Amino acid sequence: MVSHKSLILTLGIVAGVAAGGIVSGQTSPTATATPSDGSVQSTAAIPVSAPVTTSPAQPDTATVVPPEAPPLSPAELKAAENKAALDKLLAEAAALKTSYEDSKRGRSKTQVSLSAFRSLELRLQMAAAADPANGQALEAAKMMRMMQYSILQPSVQIAAIANRQLYVHEMGERMRDDGMRVDASGRGNSTVRFMSPHMTKQMAMQLVDTAKIPEQARALQFSRVVFSSGRRSWTYDIERGRLR
Repeated sequence: MVSHKSLILTLGIVAGVAAGGIVSGQTSPTATATPSDGSVQSTAAIPVSAPVTTSPAQPDTATVVPPEAPPLSPAELKAAENKAALDKLLAEAAALKTSYEDSKRGRSKTQVSLSAFRSLELRLQMAAAADPANGQALEAAKMMRMMQYSILQPSVQIAAIANRQLYVHEMGERMRDDGMRVDASGRGNSTVRFMSPHMTKQMAMQLVDTAKIPEQARALQFSRVVFSSGRRSWTYDIERGRLR
C-alpha cells in the first residue's frame, strides 16, 4: 500500500515532466534568442545593393598642335611695324575728323585745335613719303589739310574781304588825279570797278597791262574786274585772261 507522502511526490514529478514538455515544445515563428548583452537583433533581411556599373574610361582625344610658324624676316618685321604705325595714324585721323564735325554741328563742346590737324598731316606725309605706294596715308594727309582750311575759312574770308577793300582804297588814291574812281561791290567785295568818263576799251586794256590788274585780282580772289565810262562797260575775264 502506497503511502500518502509517496503519492504526492509521484504526482509532483509527473506534473513537472508534463509542464517541461509543454514548455520545451513551444516554438515562435518570429522570436529569437535574446543575447546576453540585452540588444535586440532584427530578423529582417538586409537588402543587397545593386552593383554600380562604371563606364569604361574613354581614351583622351589627341590634341592637334599646329606647326609653329617660321620666324619673320627683318624685312617682314619692319613691314609689320610700319603697318601697325599706319593703322594707328589712320585711326587718329578718323577720330580727329569726327571730333571736329561733332563740334561744328554742336554735338560736342570740345574744341579741336588747328595744330592737332597740322601735326597729324605732317606725320601722315612722312608715312606716305616712306612708302610712295601708300595711298591711304596720302589721302588722310589731304583730309587733314582740308579740315584745316575748313577751320580757317571764316577767318580767311574775313581777311580776304578786308584785303580787297584795302586794294580798292589804294588804287583809288593812285588814280584820283587821273579822274578815275575805284570801288568794290558785290558780296564780299568780290567785284572791283574802275570808272572814268573817258574810259575806252583801249584805255582798259592799257590799265590791265600797266597796273598788273589780272595778277592782283587773282591774288585777292576778285570774281570780276569791270571798266566803265558810265555809258559803256567792259569786263575782264580773270580765268581766260581777256577783256570782253
